[in-house]
Amino acid sequence: MASVQKIFLLPCECSAEIEVVSGQAGGTTACPACGRRADVPKLREFASLRTKTVDDGHAGRGRATRWGPVHAAAAAGLALAALAWGGAAIVGMVPKAAFSPDLIRSDVSAENDVVLYQSLDALESASVLRMPMREEVELQRRTQFAVSMSRMLAAIGGLGAAVAAIAGLTLLMAPARP
Repeated sequence: MASVQKIFLLPCECSAEIEVVSGQAGGTTACPACGRRADVPKLREFASLRTKTVDDGHAGRGRATRWGPVHAAAAAGLALAALAWGGAAIVGMVPKAAFSPDLIRSDVSAENDVVLYQSLDALESASVLRMPMREEVELQRRTQFAVSMSRMLAAIGGLGAAVAAIAGLTLLMAPARP
């Protein structure tokens, strides 16, 4: 990245210009042409001086930019999107089922079809409703919570990505500063 330093031109009594930088503000310097000592103005008075921009020899490698609010918004939006989407992926994982499908399949295949049909027929004709087990209720609550949290985090991630995209477009469309 190119490093550009702003040089201010301080007029001397001999009509030469003395090159000074902001770090010399409030001090004194010597004129390279006549050798006279000249007072360097305070930093707030530098605005009245002419400027000269000097590249440090790394021209063409990119322009020096300052970190601004748009850069911060882009970085914050990306970080928010990454964190929220990562959290949504973790929270959205479906909890392990209270029942093992493999175990149920093995139990069904172990019985003959007549016994299985009679069991299902008896279960269907029974008028007694089974109360859900505590584990089933807890599994349902965790699943509902995980789904709602996952959706909320995904929406927050989308908002962060939108902020980052808008900030990035703003940076791309901004005119280059000299």
